[in-house]
Amino acid sequence: MHLHLQNADEIASSLSLAIRDWQPKDVSAPDPTARCTIVEGGPDGYAVRSCYLDETLEGLGSAAATCAVIADLAQDFFETRSGCLALHCAAFRFHNRLIAMTGPSRAGKSTLAARLTMETDMQVFCDDVLPLLDNGKAVGLGIAPRLRLPIPAASSAAFKAHFGRHIGPHDDRYGYLCAPNVAPHGTAVPLSVLLILDRRPIGPALLHEVAEDEALHFLLAQNMSDLETAEAAFARLSDLLTGIKCLRLVYSHLEDAVALIRHAFGTTTDVAADVSVAKALMNPMSAALPRADLSSDLQWSRKPDVVIQRKGDSAFLWHPGNQMIWQTNTLGLAVWTLLEIPGSAREIGTLLSEQFPDQDTDTLISDVNALMQALVQNGLIEPARI
Repeated sequence: MHLHLQNADEIASSLSLAIRDWQPKDVSAPDPTARCTIVEGGPDGYAVRSCYLDETLEGLGSAAATCAVIADLAQDFFETRSGCLALHCAAFRFHNRLIAMTGPSRAGKSTLAARLTMETDMQVFCDDVLPLLDNGKAVGLGIAPRLRLPIPAASSAAFKAHFGRHIGPHDDRYGYLCAPNVAPHGTAVPLSVLLILDRRPIGPALLHEVAEDEALHFLLAQNMSDLETAEAAFARLSDLLTGIKCLRLVYSHLEDAVALIRHAFGTTTDVAADVSVAKALMNPMSAALPRADLSSDLQWSRKPDVVIQRKGDSAFLWHPGNQMIWQTNTLGLAVWTLLEIPGSAREIGTLLSEQFPDQDTDTLISDVNALMQALVQNGLIEPARI
């Protein structure tokens, strides 16, 4: 990618701080057909024009303009490398193992990655997006963690002091933490561990097992790459899972989480022998679906081209050639199996109540009807031809 800086020396300095060991080359005669980002300084701030932007960004401060350029550089890395996955996660290397941290929004990925820049025997690879090449290696782009400001009030005094010493380009909303242990641009190692972050209001830091279907669900949800089809996404991410250890990290306090990470992964074994790994928690995908508006007496049948792949207690469904993948739990798998013969929610719910006599029949019928509505909305079942 070509980067043109016009009246933007401050942006060049900011980039050199926020991206470790990025080594741009001066080009005296730019290729007019090359992918390009232009930053131009003016009296009202910086304007950024880019092949990756739908419109020009104007009136930016130096930190925001730096962030826009870094976003383009990262996107260009993925766009120009065939087969490169973009996994929405933070990642760090400890004892020569790369550990990725993913989870739902607000799980604390960036804050935890920033806190790990205090650990001098660790290397922080990213706080947002991790490239995974088709040779199985993950790559650090050298980009410093970017934190929402102010940093959490509950942060330790040591972390606040560390942040103050290493803060780089920043404004009143965000700041880059340019610490010495950010992995240099281009550092490549295989991914070894996937931690699913689960931040709670209170409670100690604990590790839990993660079922294979839940791990795959998170990888599918956090994949930012265009893998073109559901088949390709399922195959690529299933293959990735076979070579890594998956765990859930439940925590409420940042320092407790760091202490547990150091203890659990401070040896060459998968998890230190004296660290307890609890049983898997209930899959959040098992949460109740919205109540159905459809009649429970409507007859439904599977769409004939739907592909199903099982993982653990879940099933993953999709249409060939489509990108959408739908995950269903044990109940959904049972309903899908029974829909080999067209039926209604009332019929299927009544059948299931015979298998689960401790469950209220009316509740089962209501749950099956809600599930069928979701299947209809996702184009996986259709009205039965009677």
